[in-house]
Amino acid sequence: MEIALVRNGQLASGVRGWLRSGQTDGQPQLLVYLEPQALHPLTRYTVQIMCRSHKGLELLEADRSWQFTTEAASSECRMEFAFDLHQPQVTWQRGLFTGYGTTGFCISKALRLATYAQMAEVRRWSPHAWSVQRHFWLTGREHQATFLMGSLPNLVRERETRRVRRMQVEGDRVGLLLEDFFGQEQYGIQSHRPLAPDYHVGDEVLIYDPQRSARTRVVEVDDAARTLWVAAFQPAPTAWDLAYTQPPAAEAHPHTPGLFASGGCHVCKFSPPGTAAYYWERLDQEYDLACGRFGQRLVVNFADAPGDLALDGRNWTTAKDYAQLHEVVRQIAGHIIDRYGESSLDFVWSVFNEPDLGRLFWRADWEELQRFYDYTTDAVLRAFEDRGYDSQRVFIGGLELGGIFGTNLRLREFLAHCSPAGEAAGAIEHNAAYADTRLAGRRSQRVEALCRATNGRGAPCDFVSIHAYNRSKLMADKLIRAKQMALEVDPEYFATLWVNSHESCPGWDLPPDPAYADSYLGNGYFPTWCADVARRRLARAAEDPRYANGEMLLTFWAWPNPGLGGGCDCVREFRVDDDGDGRPDRTETLPMPILHFLGLLGQFGPQYLVLPEHQQGGHVVSGFASQGDGVVRLLLYSHHMFDTQSRSSAAFTAVVRLAGLLPGARRVRIYRFDRQNNSYYELACALRAEQDAAAELSRQDEQQIEAALTNLASGDVDARAAALMQLHRLGPRARGALPRLLGLAATQQDPAFLAELLELMRSISGSAPITKAQYDALAARARLQISEEWQQVVAPDGTLCLETVLPGNAACLLVLDTPTQ
Repeated sequence: MEIALVRNGQLASGVRGWLRSGQTDGQPQLLVYLEPQALHPLTRYTVQIMCRSHKGLELLEADRSWQFTTEAASSECRMEFAFDLHQPQVTWQRGLFTGYGTTGFCISKALRLATYAQMAEVRRWSPHAWSVQRHFWLTGREHQATFLMGSLPNLVRERETRRVRRMQVEGDRVGLLLEDFFGQEQYGIQSHRPLAPDYHVGDEVLIYDPQRSARTRVVEVDDAARTLWVAAFQPAPTAWDLAYTQPPAAEAHPHTPGLFASGGCHVCKFSPPGTAAYYWERLDQEYDLACGRFGQRLVVNFADAPGDLALDGRNWTTAKDYAQLHEVVRQIAGHIIDRYGESSLDFVWSVFNEPDLGRLFWRADWEELQRFYDYTTDAVLRAFEDRGYDSQRVFIGGLELGGIFGTNLRLREFLAHCSPAGEAAGAIEHNAAYADTRLAGRRSQRVEALCRATNGRGAPCDFVSIHAYNRSKLMADKLIRAKQMALEVDPEYFATLWVNSHESCPGWDLPPDPAYADSYLGNGYFPTWCADVARRRLARAAEDPRYANGEMLLTFWAWPNPGLGGGCDCVREFRVDDDGDGRPDRTETLPMPILHFLGLLGQFGPQYLVLPEHQQGGHVVSGFASQGDGVVRLLLYSHHMFDTQSRSSAAFTAVVRLAGLLPGARRVRIYRFDRQNNSYYELACALRAEQDAAAELSRQDEQQIEAALTNLASGDVDARAAALMQLHRLGPRARGALPRLLGLAATQQDPAFLAELLELMRSISGSAPITKAQYDALAARARLQISEEWQQVVAPDGTLCLETVLPGNAACLLVLDTPTQ
């Protein structure tokens, strides 16, 4: 049977969907989304594509067709589970999914206060839920425009650093005309300092701009001319970008303190290094909100050498002097400990961010990575000891692997280095901080004790973190593989190693596929993805208790999900039109189903019973249980990892036979999470269809968007400005341009243009205002509700039988307690 989907570039009769232009890596592409008529069950279909470009190019033979098989017709499927509450249980500390990480730093006051308030409301009845936050990134400095800049802390500069205004070649030397760098007074650095106290003949100095660096030596200091004469260096002075990439701002943003300039050329001391100076306002504002006001635990993440400590003056590399790094990290950690006191013992202290992705996040080799880790961890531990705390209580580790190659994780040399006895190619044998005589009397007792007993080997490592943007099985497999590798390296030292994931979700990159957006809209996919990851990890821990550790955090964009947008988050921000004039009168924040689901999941533990896995087609049906304080909690779920739109009509009857209960009456409450329960999914789909119909693009609109995107990618300033205005006018109707705008922003070096792109993306990713009646209907469905409730009597032998129906991608949380609880 042949079903025509597209003919002559138009949708065939009876087919819904769209054809839109797009672009990847600067190359045009056609995006096609099709909703065919109903397909037959259990039938194998072949999709064939015949197309030709304007230049006559055709698809490769291998790309012209693919096959899939539809699932079987729906029929009743009955599955039985039995477990005894007295059987051995898995002990899992802290929790499973316990918080989130964001792509910005000092952005909470402007963008996330309502999110924090929603999380705090959940923590009133589920203290472990939404209790951890990771910011990106603690050690970052805004020396150049980057896509994920996000109001970085800019923690450290050096007192001796100056901005280079001009370079003058004179024979075999170069004169650097210097001035104070912009914002130096924020670090407590005196203005118009003389050069002579800071620079001396023979000093090695580092000259850097956002793209290049050079090292040379001082040959003369001329304070009268504000000039530092240095030996000639490469590249030649004409190659350097001396100007700031845009005029520095005159006033700080009302929600973000501090004034910093992007770009420009600077000179700082290299050997000997300079004197560190600190700026704390952004760090304090962000951490005071998250920890001080809302009581969250923090992931304190030293990702790279901060500020002027960097080997080449730029982000994402190692330090020019490790003894200086040690002291600066000790000061930063000490500042945090002093501010938050004993709470900081509950923080997660992490090092690195995705170094396995190479130059994106680590522009040095892995031997330097191991040295950086040694100095950083020792400095953090020493900061605690300086204040009388037991550093054995500090939870420290990191790596934060990107893990984009599945279970092929670059872990072994790092783990072998941290182990006192492990061996692996590429692992440096001794702890670099312990071997550095400059740190005599300044090292932590924890490192001293470890290395003294092991001939200088080993480093404290309580956890590793593996990032996972994958389907549920692969995410669980990656984390399990990480622990397996650790046990292969050193089963004794790493027996209690935690494997965390401080970045995770089914996907983060906003593809144009509507199925991606639906997976976060409340159709059951996202909660059951979390459930399946958690259950798979618990199942492995039931086989081997050494696997029973590790927290997982979801990844959110810096801003809340706008309207009915498709990003990973726990809330949605709606613009509400109260008076019917079509313009927003207020902004309201509503929870997504995942907020309450993980709140309920946070009430589980620390003891777990894991149910077996049943598979039916592509569906996995399983769950786990927990008991405490006379309450039994049971999670049952079905999850189909490929059914992101929850289209399956399958349903499963789960029969659970519990044993080990005390006889008597029990109250049974059920919280369901699926397309229809504890969700506004069906209403949201209807509203989105209305908005999409109102925002239907004409052929002229599509041509305007394509022309605007072409102009944005050009170097023509006027053309770019006009393109920005045009896309702003189209508003959410230009939402299809988001993937290309994301790609453009990721490679943008002009901070002013980057800021304009980010503002444009926020504008067009939003949705049109909704009416008060529509908002009220959404809000009613967003509230956590008990789906069913009844009383049931436990048999004299302590058994109880429960039965419930699970549709595809559905979670069912059952709570059993006494009627008076």
